[in-house]
Amino acid sequence: MPTPKSLFKQAADLDPSHVEEYLASHPDFFSDRDELLRNLQLPHIHGGDVSLVERQVSLLRERNRDIRKQLDALIDAGTINNDIFAKCQRLVLALMEAKDSSEFYAALELSFKRDFKCQAYSLIVFNDRAMQINHFAYSVPESAAREHVGALMKSKKPMLGILRPAEQDFLFPHSTEKVKSAAVLSVKAPSKTTGVGEQIALLAIGSMDPNFFQPGMGTLFIGFIADVLARQLPAHLAPY
Repeated sequence: MPTPKSLFKQAADLDPSHVEEYLASHPDFFSDRDELLRNLQLPHIHGGDVSLVERQVSLLRERNRDIRKQLDALIDAGTINNDIFAKCQRLVLALMEAKDSSEFYAALELSFKRDFKCQAYSLIVFNDRAMQINHFAYSVPESAAREHVGALMKSKKPMLGILRPAEQDFLFPHSTEKVKSAAVLSVKAPSKTTGVGEQIALLAIGSMDPNFFQPGMGTLFIGFIADVLARQLPAHLAPY
């Protein structure tokens, strides 16, 4: 029969990881050991000791709080996305219902200004003739645009972040001083033959917040708007 001294030595030599593995593989170990549960004491994060059951209850409460925070964040994100989707829907319908090019460009500007509350925005259409279309849209020769925003035109992905001064002056001629961050997307008309769309415009959206547009953020909705323009815009290039 082992003596108390030998038992103490065995306990001292026992690897804690083995105890952890055993308890993990026997989750019902404490199911019929109520007295042991009551006697086990664990250090409390605020000082003192608590029983194992009390500690488990505390951990469950903390986990529930974390799950509730995550759920609230998902609900908030869903509400925001639903609101943006509704705005995109109104924009698409307005563009489809435009009777002429003037109404088309006006509907686009009104959506950015009223619905999306954009602080700066511009649509640069590539055309042989340079001219102002309306307050936020204008056409320029593609060669002239490359001199100022050539890197943005070559990019295969939307540019999100801080622009170079020359790029900002070109994209936001009426509000360059207040733009601190921007999103710039290429508008490419879909091609039925090659599959590689011809670049017909650049869409730029600016914010006074330097952290509003950041590299790596999602571009689902503004990318959708660019895709809509890629299909709707060609029909409104002829007058310009």
